[in-house]
Amino acid sequence: MRVLLNQTATQIIKPAADITLLQWLRESAHLSATKEGCAVGDCGACTVIVGRIQQGVIAYQSVNACIALLGSLDGAHVITLDGLQAQQLHPVQQALIDCHASQCGFCTPGFVMSLVVWWLNTKPSVLSSPEAFAKHRHGVELALSGNLCRCTGYQPILLAADQLAPMDRSKDPLFELMGGYDRCFKQLQTMQAKTADSLSSKDFQTPAYQTPSSLEELALAYEAAPNIRLVAGSTDLALDITQGLKSMDSLIDVSGVAQLQQIQVCDNHMHIGAGVSLSEVEAFCGQRLPVMTHLLARFASRQVRNRATLVGNIANSSPIADTPPLLLVLDAKLLLQQGMNQRTIALKDFYLGYKKNALASGEFIHSLSIPLPSKAMQVYVEKVSKRAEDDISATCVAMSVTLQQDIITQISIACGGMAAIPKMATNTQGQLLGKQLTPKLLSQVPSMLAQDYQPIDDMRASAAYRQQVTANLIQGFLQEAFA
Repeated sequence: MRVLLNQTATQIIKPAADITLLQWLRESAHLSATKEGCAVGDCGACTVIVGRIQQGVIAYQSVNACIALLGSLDGAHVITLDGLQAQQLHPVQQALIDCHASQCGFCTPGFVMSLVVWWLNTKPSVLSSPEAFAKHRHGVELALSGNLCRCTGYQPILLAADQLAPMDRSKDPLFELMGGYDRCFKQLQTMQAKTADSLSSKDFQTPAYQTPSSLEELALAYEAAPNIRLVAGSTDLALDITQGLKSMDSLIDVSGVAQLQQIQVCDNHMHIGAGVSLSEVEAFCGQRLPVMTHLLARFASRQVRNRATLVGNIANSSPIADTPPLLLVLDAKLLLQQGMNQRTIALKDFYLGYKKNALASGEFIHSLSIPLPSKAMQVYVEKVSKRAEDDISATCVAMSVTLQQDIITQISIACGGMAAIPKMATNTQGQLLGKQLTPKLLSQVPSMLAQDYQPIDDMRASAAYRQQVTANLIQGFLQEAFA
């Protein structure tokens, strides 16, 4: 595989399937500026910048190096803090110094990289004046939501962002250190061409980290070896490596299949491929399905959303996954594929038990189909967690409802964190459907809900709290829909 590491084109011979980018940077590339803080993608100390050619330009994103598998970065431009070091500081570094924004300093490399890529991707008009920046201040807060400062020094860091002036991305000092934006672009093009030649060569040996380039290659490879794990963003699977200390001799990456990278609307349905990242879904749904964008703003951090996929969040079959409750109330369906055969299954039939699903041996999720809500349907979702960002939910509640005057003519309710699977509240739905929305009916919601869910006590919340807050949210959704 090949990567452009800072300004150096680097070839890596037969990388192990389960080696992370962070491990390789520190132990093989001997670049020590990128730190390991948590090894689970929570703290952001290991943040690097990854660029790939998309639609004729290099698109740069922040990534947690501790949970990014090295094999997934073939043909990418990887920028670490080491690459920024020069006689003259980068403007982001200088702003952090001027605002006294570094305390113990351990997390600072990650903050620098998150701020650099935020600045790189921010329109100059946003930074043209203090007034313009104030309207978009939340953008930098979201960009830094995956970076934790244990010294509680966030205010100076945000003040440093205030100091940054607008600049054309191609003139960023970052690219001066890399030899210019055009040079980076040409090097990435060359690497992609060499990789394509290698993949088409008859002498090419199947690597430990397989990256099929077509749907047929992926389907046949997985059907032939169904015990090999599939991977997209690796934001969850990598924890088995870094925390579970598991070894994985082989992996099959779905992100190189163009057919699985598509997101589009057709016949009033949104179709999302298995390789589409959460950041892409978040941006695409802004106008078409804003409730999804609202939910994803609370999903982990920007670094995680840049790599994690919506289909991956479904395939994990976790009872506390954030997106399934919303997808359940929207009546989402999955297109599954085994070999060259495909079948469709409703998401509500996909989850069979704790961490169990309806996938057969050698079968994978090709894509997700979401019916867009009608104008009469109101859709709500709320995630309850201890932290606003980058946290696991105690409960996640979603509801779709249609009212004609004050009669409930359609209602779907689903919750995560309340059972062994993301689960519909079928009893509560049945008792509410067709009823007039009155204070008396609202008061009965907690007792209805008790017949649907019997949650557990754990470190995130007690069973009683989960039951009460979930009932409160459903009552609140209904009141808002009526209003």
